[in-house]
This record gives sequence, structure tokens and C-alpha cells, in this order.
Amino acid sequence: MSEPEKNQKNQFQSSANLAAAGIAGQIGCVIPVIIIVAVLGGVWLDRVFNTGHVITLLLVLASLPLSIYLTFRMAMRAVKEINQSLQAPASTPSPPSKKDEMSEQ
Repeated sequence: MSEPEKNQKNQFQSSANLAAAGIAGQIGCVIPVIIIVAVLGGVWLDRVFNTGHVITLLLVLASLPLSIYLTFRMAMRAVKEINQSLQAPASTPSPPSKKDEMSEQ
């Protein structure tokens, strides 16, 4: 493997690593936000309707499948983007051959 090919491979690997780190950061922020909103919203609604902790528990339980679903969707989007970025160099059009140039004239 030549030096330019190694550099290109390293660049693509770095891009994939950055994309993975980005998705991990998104997931790491989204899940706690959903749970915190569920808890705070549940506590507030429990106080307004004087229901004890019933609404808080329901909202927290509802936030768990929502968090799992959003994690799955974000991970699938990241995988798709990584695959597209890795396939982009392979799908670059090749320069036209002399035969193609002759046929155009």
C-alpha cells in the first residue's frame, strides 16, 4: 500500500471516528434531557393535579422507550452517514477515456 493510500485510509478512519464521537455526544445529551424533562414535568403536573407521584412515574416510564427509540434512530442515521462518507471516494467518476472523447467529437 502506497503512502497516499495510507493517508487516505487514515483520513477516512478519522472521519468515521469523529462521526461516532459526535453521535455518542448527541445520545449522551438527549437521553438525560428527556428523563429530566419527564421528571420535572411529572413533578409539576403532580403538584397541579394533586396526584402524588403517579404522573411523574408514568412520564418517567414513558421516557424510557422514547429514549431507546431516539438512540436507535440517531445511531442508524450516523451509520448511514459514515457509510456514505466511506463510499464517496470509491464512487468518484473516473476521467473519460480517449475512446469516450473520440465518440463525443
